[in-house]
Amino acid sequence: MLSPQFPRPAAGKILGFVLLGLCVLAIGGTVFVQVERQPESSAVSRGARLTEEAGCYACHGRSEEEPRFNLRQTAPDKWRDKNNPSFWEGDITEVKVLVDWITHGVPAADAEDHKKLFIRMPAYRDRLTPGEIEDIAAWILAEGLKLRVDPAAPKAPAPGAPLTPDQLFVAGDALSRRHGCYQCHGELGQGGVANPDSFKGYIPGFQGKDFLKLTANGDRTEILHWIDHGRGKAIESGPLGRIAKKFFDGQAIPMPGYRDHLSVAEKELLADYLLLLNKTGPLPASEIERLNRLLNP
Repeated sequence: MLSPQFPRPAAGKILGFVLLGLCVLAIGGTVFVQVERQPESSAVSRGARLTEEAGCYACHGRSEEEPRFNLRQTAPDKWRDKNNPSFWEGDITEVKVLVDWITHGVPAADAEDHKKLFIRMPAYRDRLTPGEIEDIAAWILAEGLKLRVDPAAPKAPAPGAPLTPDQLFVAGDALSRRHGCYQCHGELGQGGVANPDSFKGYIPGFQGKDFLKLTANGDRTEILHWIDHGRGKAIESGPLGRIAKKFFDGQAIPMPGYRDHLSVAEKELLADYLLLLNKTGPLPASEIERLNRLLNP
């Protein structure tokens, strides 16, 4: 009895299946990269962007050393010079006060006096959402810590003494300020500066998923390796190690290794602090207000 004959698939069909498979892989890879490259944000990093977009620097400058012209009327047809204050000159550390200023242009109690100014603060209630205004307040409060906090002031915790979360925050914050961690990773580790040719285009903060992906899901040993060497061991030896190494080698701002610049106790404390920041997550304006009081007793 003759066995049935099945026609062999044509070479064109095989090639078609191969090309289809390659297309699926290419599309899948592109989607994966796009998803992984989605930027991460916090109230502080969003506030920094919104401050720029809303034109706030035009009247308030970027620092205490960048005065902004204004005049105050003292009598009919008489004016005197009066620079606009920076965001931090009044030492405002309450969210509700900052929100009031941004929302209404001036608090009701200061409205009459404000009318004497030649250049007046605009109200942003119709231009920004309440959430966006709080983000700007969060950024102002976080940036103000640079002026208010003396990183040398906190006493080092006693060796081996268990720390409360707030004690760890004070000690870890001082250590981070002294050794420049916030300069790259953002104030309070809430999101860093731009970093050309890095995977996401910026230096990640400590508060979110970027940190977890780079540290093997917050593995303490991996965090200590980053502190020592300025790059990750787990991510470079993993399935995407070649890609990770390419970006680490090519980015404009590589992380320095602190192996010879921090003691073992300091590295351990810093690892604890970073894990605390990540567990806490992105800090809202209300928590940054509380931390202002904690860091400036």
